[in-house]
Amino acid sequence: MQLKRLEAYGFKSFADKIEVDFDKGITAIVGPNGSGKSNISDAIKWVLGEQNVRNIRGTKAEDIIFNGSAARRAMGVAEVSLVFDNDGTLPVDFQEVTITRRLFRNGDSEFYINKARCRLKDITNLFADTGIGHDSMGIISQNKIDDVLNARPEERRLFFEEAAGITKYRNRKRESMRKLEDTEANLLRVQDIIGEIENQLEPLKLSAEKTEKYNGLQEELKKFNLAGIYLNYLDLNKKMAKHSAAITAKKDQEIAARTALQLSENRKEQFDKAVLELEKEQETISQKRNELHSQLEAAESDIKVLEERRRQGKGARQMLSQQLKELKAAAQEAQQDIEAAQKSGDESQNALTEATEKIKKCREQAKELRAALQNKREERARLEKQVQDGTEEYNAKHSQLLVLERDLENDSQNRGDQQAQLDALRGDIAGMEQELTQLAAVMEGTAQDKRNKQASMEADEQQINADTQTLGDLNREKNQLDGTLQKMASRLQIMENLQHSYEGFGKAVKAVLKSNAPWRQQVCGTVAELMDVPGKYVTAIETALGGSLQNIVTRDTDTAKAAIEYLKRDRLGRVTFLPLSSITPRGNRESLSSDAAGVIGWANDIVTTDADYSRVMEFLLGRTLVVDTMDNAIGLNRKMGQRLRIVTLEGELLSPGGAMTGGSHQHRESSFLNRQDEIKQLRDKLTADRQHFEELKQRTADLKQQLEDKQAELVQLRNDLHALEMQEQEQQLNEAALKEKLDSARSDFTLLEQNLANAQANFTAIQEQVNELRNQTRQLDDNNQSLKNQLQEVIEDYGDMDQDAEDLSVFTNQLEHDKTVLEQSILRMKEKSLLRQRELTRNEETISQNEQEIRRLDNELEESQNKIGGLITRTQHLQADYATVQTEYKEVHQRRMDKLVESQKNEKETKAAQQRLNAIQDELHQLELNASHTEYDLEQLQDRMLSEYGIVPERAAEMVPEMEPTALKRELKRLEREIESLGAVNPNAPTEYRELLERHSFLSGNAEDLNAAKADLLKIIGEMDATMTKQFKEAFNSINLFFKDIFVRLFGGGEARIILIDKDNVLESGVDIVVQIPDKKQQNLAVLSGGERALTVVALLFSFLRYRPAPFSLLDEVDAPLDEANIGRFGSFLEEYADNTQFIVVTHRKGTMESADSMYGVTVEDAGVSKILSVKLKEAESMIDN
Repeated sequence: MQLKRLEAYGFKSFADKIEVDFDKGITAIVGPNGSGKSNISDAIKWVLGEQNVRNIRGTKAEDIIFNGSAARRAMGVAEVSLVFDNDGTLPVDFQEVTITRRLFRNGDSEFYINKARCRLKDITNLFADTGIGHDSMGIISQNKIDDVLNARPEERRLFFEEAAGITKYRNRKRESMRKLEDTEANLLRVQDIIGEIENQLEPLKLSAEKTEKYNGLQEELKKFNLAGIYLNYLDLNKKMAKHSAAITAKKDQEIAARTALQLSENRKEQFDKAVLELEKEQETISQKRNELHSQLEAAESDIKVLEERRRQGKGARQMLSQQLKELKAAAQEAQQDIEAAQKSGDESQNALTEATEKIKKCREQAKELRAALQNKREERARLEKQVQDGTEEYNAKHSQLLVLERDLENDSQNRGDQQAQLDALRGDIAGMEQELTQLAAVMEGTAQDKRNKQASMEADEQQINADTQTLGDLNREKNQLDGTLQKMASRLQIMENLQHSYEGFGKAVKAVLKSNAPWRQQVCGTVAELMDVPGKYVTAIETALGGSLQNIVTRDTDTAKAAIEYLKRDRLGRVTFLPLSSITPRGNRESLSSDAAGVIGWANDIVTTDADYSRVMEFLLGRTLVVDTMDNAIGLNRKMGQRLRIVTLEGELLSPGGAMTGGSHQHRESSFLNRQDEIKQLRDKLTADRQHFEELKQRTADLKQQLEDKQAELVQLRNDLHALEMQEQEQQLNEAALKEKLDSARSDFTLLEQNLANAQANFTAIQEQVNELRNQTRQLDDNNQSLKNQLQEVIEDYGDMDQDAEDLSVFTNQLEHDKTVLEQSILRMKEKSLLRQRELTRNEETISQNEQEIRRLDNELEESQNKIGGLITRTQHLQADYATVQTEYKEVHQRRMDKLVESQKNEKETKAAQQRLNAIQDELHQLELNASHTEYDLEQLQDRMLSEYGIVPERAAEMVPEMEPTALKRELKRLEREIESLGAVNPNAPTEYRELLERHSFLSGNAEDLNAAKADLLKIIGEMDATMTKQFKEAFNSINLFFKDIFVRLFGGGEARIILIDKDNVLESGVDIVVQIPDKKQQNLAVLSGGERALTVVALLFSFLRYRPAPFSLLDEVDAPLDEANIGRFGSFLEEYADNTQFIVVTHRKGTMESADSMYGVTVEDAGVSKILSVKLKEAESMIDN
């Protein structure tokens, strides 16, 4: 089988789908740190079933899903597939097998084999004993090295079981043990249920009998109840006949009342019809009257409208005449305004021409003044600049002079201070030199104390390491012993529970032993309980006794008799009893010759029991001889004429007469005597081991206390050393600070001497500069004063000229203003003239329109006067017609009111007839209701007879006994008293009793089946134990030889071996690894260097691969701790084993890469996303050679 390909998508840093093809030989996976190359090994472990996320470098399940980056979104699913080329190694009918694991971010997980959904257990079983698994030695990373070497021997054993190929047997045994536990639990549960059912059967039987009696009384009660029902039925029939006669009479009365009501309603309809006809006639006349009234109102309204129009027309004509007079006056006034505006405009135009000439002359004078002012400004600016420059130069010279004078004063004072500092520094330097000498002596003393403390610490650390190693050995021994004690205690508890529950005994025997009856006090127990048999004779004694082991010993025959009665009464089975009061051993035994070979003794002499039960043992075993072997037994029996009963240590039985019984023994451990012997051995072993455990605890406590004392002493030494180191550092800091301070003082002293000399030379030079600056400042002050006088004169001239220019400007502005006013006045005159002309034109148009409107109004007034005369004539005719129609309306209204009075009288008569009819109907309804109730009661009685008794009233008349109602009531009361005396009754008791009997039979059959299944499971477990023991021993011995050889080859010497902690318990014993590195003593695995640990695990791996080559092996940076020489050996072994095993190696080492046939590079192109590059080295070498 070969791993062909890895496919991954969304797994850790593989955001994009990748495919990694694996060829035969060695495939190396390389790449920089953090590129994701180890994610390939994590993917392989994960898809093979790794459940612990920490083993694939995560903290929670969703950590293995690509979590996104700066440029990529997080993904919601991770999926990994492995494709295998199956050569028959995997138990499936496919040449190519693909296993897939998929995880969603919500936590859902899926597994597939060849795209078919499966369970994780199916994948685990698929690869069982192939050398492939997420926790097998075929997949090793750096942390796996520590897991293998630091694991407890029991945990390390799992790797050897995988290599030995017994994992599937172990899993099957675990499954069988689970089934055995389930079977025993089910058996115990079934037995408990059977016991409960047996306790329920008798009470339920009594309850069923009581229920049957109750049912009989109920049947009798039912018959008398039927008689009562039928009598009630007859009474109701008579009552129903009376109701029918009354209803017929009342219905006749109802018909007479309904006829009278109908006649009255007919008269009402005639009256209503006459009233309706009169209302229609009245409505026609009313409509005609309304039309005349409307016409009359319309004519009167038209007259009023025409008169209003005449009044408004006269008002409008009067208003237009007044407006016409006003318009003519306004037109005349507008003409006068136009003429006045023209005259004023001519005068303003002459004044405007004169002002323009004056403004022109003023502007020429202003231009000349501006030129003169500009010249004066330039002259003033020049003089101001000269004055400013002179002033600045004077200020600079004067400031320089002040600085120099202050420097002279300060310099004189500083020279005195510097001399004083120089004298003080000379004294400080002498003091610091003396202090430095004293500090050097103190530091030497501190260094000596520090060396003494370090020597004490090294001695204590050596002692602590030795004690720690001893304590670790004691703790391991104690923990191992504690685990053994717990297992033995648990086993002892189970065995004692089995003994106390009489496991293996028959149901009848258990029933007697568990009974709480008074005679139970006189029961001594079973034969098996009352004897003590040495372990090596258990099989012989069991065979000799056979079923007699379950015989029960009692004090007397009465007790045996009572127990037998108990078994018979409850139908629990049969038991053989041995009463001490009546048991009598058989006669004398056969005499044996002293030279009989292999004779151990008579069976009753071998067992141990109380004196009270010695006769029982003699009775059962007194004539059975125990011999060591079958051959000796046959020879002895032949010599004795086939008269002896002989049993061998292996359990063969020779009966008198020559019959022989023998063969294999199944499930010896389940027998009572075996359990009893095992309990005794367990108790003895527990006592001894607990004593040893307490001794170990005491030694551990003493050593721990000694270690704590040493550690406390070491802590104190470390504290003292730390204090000395702090003190030494403080002294060194003080020394450095003092030296630095001394150097600084010396430097300051030299600098002060130089500064003092320089200060004297500077004082003379500054004195000369001060004298020269005083002469320069006096000369500059005189020059500046002359320039300031010239500037003042120019400023005064400039002011006079500026005032003249300003006065001229004011006069010119006034002229400009007058000119503007004149121009605005002329413009306003023109606008006013134009407006008055337009107004004149509009007035003339309005006058013409008003004259036309007045003529139109005169015509309308004349026309409306003519219309009013015609409307008055028409109104008079309409008033005459309206009076005639009004008279007709009153006559029709009177006739209608007369008919309404007659109709109301008839309505009262109709209402009285209706009330009489309602009263009769109410009485009829009440009679019908009573009849209905009686009919309903009859139907109820009929339904009751039909539902409860299944008969009709006619049939009931034949079945009911002829008896008086009083006698019937007495009989009913008697039956009710008898039923009540029975108390509460379970109606389902008979059915429940039958069902419980059936269930008891069914569960008894199940118990027999479970006992048979238990025996089968024990047989299967025993066979698997034998197979695993044999296979594991062969594998262990072979791997041990291979490990020794490979270790020597890898290390170039040394010695290594693997050992079983408990050779007597091959299937549970832990595995320890013992190594001795070349040129070193034998060491604990924990103190090996990183490279030595890695090589040790590699040697173990190659030992496994030599014994049982795995299809492929994944090594994740296991070569990291190796040096170059060991890398070479490692690579050589990879090449040597690559013929049978496919290697996938994640590495950084050049030597390992050189051994590879194919190489994959893992790199990171985008942030957080890994990419795969591949190269086949053999093909690349061929291309280079060509």
